[in-house]
Amino acid sequence: MYLVFDIGGTFIKYAIMDDDGNIFENEKYPTPVGAEHGVNDLLNGIENKYRSFKTQYNIEGIAVSLPGQIDIENGIVYGGGILKYLDKVHLGELISERCDELRVSLENDGKCAALCEAWLGNASDVENAYVLVIGTGIGGGMIIDHHVHHGNSFMAGEVSYAIDNMNRSQVDSIQTAETIKGLRATLDSMPYSMSARCSTGGICNKVSKLKDMDIQDVSGELIYKWASEGDAQIADVLEDWYFEIAKACVNIYCIFNPDIILIGGGISAQPLFIEGIKKYVDKLKNLTYVLNNLKVDVCKYRNRSNLFGAVMNFKQLYKE
Repeated sequence: MYLVFDIGGTFIKYAIMDDDGNIFENEKYPTPVGAEHGVNDLLNGIENKYRSFKTQYNIEGIAVSLPGQIDIENGIVYGGGILKYLDKVHLGELISERCDELRVSLENDGKCAALCEAWLGNASDVENAYVLVIGTGIGGGMIIDHHVHHGNSFMAGEVSYAIDNMNRSQVDSIQTAETIKGLRATLDSMPYSMSARCSTGGICNKVSKLKDMDIQDVSGELIYKWASEGDAQIADVLEDWYFEIAKACVNIYCIFNPDIILIGGGISAQPLFIEGIKKYVDKLKNLTYVLNNLKVDVCKYRNRSNLFGAVMNFKQLYKE
């Protein structure tokens, strides 16, 4: 059995799972976020869950999905996403010390989603795949021969900062994303990035300005509600969004040439979303016959994908 954690920006999901991905316990608790919290708060929560389960289950390891660039071999987190206190922390070692020296695996959340699809999802029957996770930001993972490709700084497949439609006059005004506070300010500072152009955060930012609303009050559900009620301006924004993501899929295909590109994230549960992207992918295929084999589909797993992927990462790290 494994104790598995999916550390998100709002909640930490946890589960007891076996080698086949069967779930025996599944709950969540708030993520310690903010200046008043640090790595010990995170470790306390993990240790408490381990102590509560260790007598009931034979736990052989702890598998973790989390934000940041992850050195999976050494259990080190870089960046840490919203959890800035994790930057350069040897988190795997610290968790093991708190939990009876059990083996611990760490992996980036987008890469865990990719591993999930390669193991149990819509990429289980192919060798190479790319998974694009559309959320407040953008996550991604490259699967080569059923394994994650990490690159030289553990960020292969992370396309948030891929640049599209920047002109030379904007280069000297670039702001470093890590120094900017607030979602709207971050997105506005880099309108040419894939994160701003393709994420749900990006489209919520655009719509919030059109509606003169706070970005936190706009959601994907609300945007689709307005579109269904005949709001032509919102419908046009959605079409632009589908087109931006379709362009990204073409670029990913040209660079990586995977067997399939899968799109996940909470918004992927909306059927119109994937239909819109596929419509523009089909139009862009007219550019050249070499795009004929480009296949785009939706991820099979959503809310629990990072838990499944974390287990597969543990198995590949320690059992292969």
